[in-house]
This record gives sequence, C-alpha cells and structure tokens, in this order.
Amino acid sequence: MGGPLSQFVCDMHESGSAAVIMSPHLDDAVLSCGALLAHLVRRCPVTVVTVFTAAAPPPWSLSARRQLRALGVTDAEDFFEQRRAEDNKVLAEIGAEVVHLGLRDALFRRVGEVADGQEAYTRQRPAYPAFRFDAARGRIARTDAGLAAEVAAQMREVVREAGARVLFAPLGIGRHVDHLITRRAAQYLGLGTVYYSDFPYSETAVPERSFVRRAGLVPYPWLVGRAENADRIAGYRTQFAGLFRDGTVPTRPEIYWLPANDSTTEV
Repeated sequence: MGGPLSQFVCDMHESGSAAVIMSPHLDDAVLSCGALLAHLVRRCPVTVVTVFTAAAPPPWSLSARRQLRALGVTDAEDFFEQRRAEDNKVLAEIGAEVVHLGLRDALFRRVGEVADGQEAYTRQRPAYPAFRFDAARGRIARTDAGLAAEVAAQMREVVREAGARVLFAPLGIGRHVDHLITRRAAQYLGLGTVYYSDFPYSETAVPERSFVRRAGLVPYPWLVGRAENADRIAGYRTQFAGLFRDGTVPTRPEIYWLPANDSTTEV
C-alpha cells in the first residue's frame, strides 16, 4: 500500500519515533486504529491514552439509566472497571502502553460537580440530561467548556514521558462530545497530529467539513491487518454486541487524515 500514509508510517519505523494515540473511550483506539496500531508497535513505542474511563455513583440521568438497563448493568462503576480491564488486556496483547486518565464519561458528568462528597454530587443535575439531543449531537455543555484544556494539561505529561513526536487523535465523526473534546485537546498540544476516522460512527456519518477544510486534511486508507483486528475488537465483550448486532465487524479500511502539507507530521 503506497502513498503519503505508508511513507509516513515507514518514516516512523525508520526513526523509531514514539507515538501517542488519544482515545476518547475504552475501545475507540482499537475500533478505529487497531490495525495500524498493531503494525506500528513492531518498531515504535506506542502509548494509548484513553480520556473518559470512569462512571459515577447514582443518581444517574435518565439517558444513563436507559443505557445501563439495555446492557443489563446495575452497577455503573463496576461496569467501567470491567471495561478498563478489557482495554488493558487487548492493548497489552498488542504491545502498547496504556494510560487511563480517569475522567467521567459524558453520560455521568454533572453540572457543578464536587469531587469530595457524595452528598454534594447528588444535588447536581446531569451535564447532558437528554443525551441523544445534546452529547450525541456535539453540543458541548457550558460546564465542559474548559475540559479540553484540562485534558491537554494531563496529556502533556504523558507525551513528555513517552517522548512522543507524533499524536493520533479522533476526527470527531459522529460528533459525540467526548470525541470533540478529545480532538480539541489534541489541538492544544501543538504536536504533529494524524486524525483518524471514528469507527463505527464513520459507517453512517460524515466528517465535519469545516474542520477538515480549516486543517487542510486529506484522507488516506489503511487496510493491512484490518481483518485480524476484528478479533481484537471482539475482546471488548461489554461493548461488542451493542456495536455489531449481527456479530460481524466490517473490514473496510481504517481512514487517517493527514495535512495536505505534511510538514506538521514530520518524524
């Protein structure tokens, strides 16, 4: 497979450049980048940083209760512990380093959240009370306005420790607020950034044209190892049935977005 993406990956291999992959949730990196990730770790140190990796104690929003009920879950915090364990196992098998930042998933964030007491927490309303009409449509809550900067501050330390010169970040296809916040955090870091199409959102949604245009991005496919990555995706057992109703993972190429002028992704 030729072209700028293959050349970029070849340059990474030759230089041994460390990379950091930013994953909004506890499956996004492998869903969207697993094939390329498995290819990169053969020669390059790769760290996967997942941003939103925690739930919260009740009371939960109606949207959160519905989702937990659909999954047959009664304890959200125990459920997220299972999800973290799945992520650790799958990424360890690939050979990537794993960092979980521990921030709450949008379903569980609350307005005016106070960290030092359950009583204070219970008095606050959900940041996204009607999830599919706000969080799922890219309407970032006012109380989350500074969250991308907070994520970036934590990421800087991870990037420094990893010695990373290349960052992979979600393009934000599907407009889930956690994906958009992660993308914005990546922009704050000032590293050469490769954006990836958010799978499986990319099966039914299109990229944000204005962002693609402003960043001067061009898409490139990566197919090597995509079929094999289906087995890794199946390792996320808590999510698999809900994402792939027929039990089959589509094996179309992963899509990566590089600047037309690739100077920002020099390795």
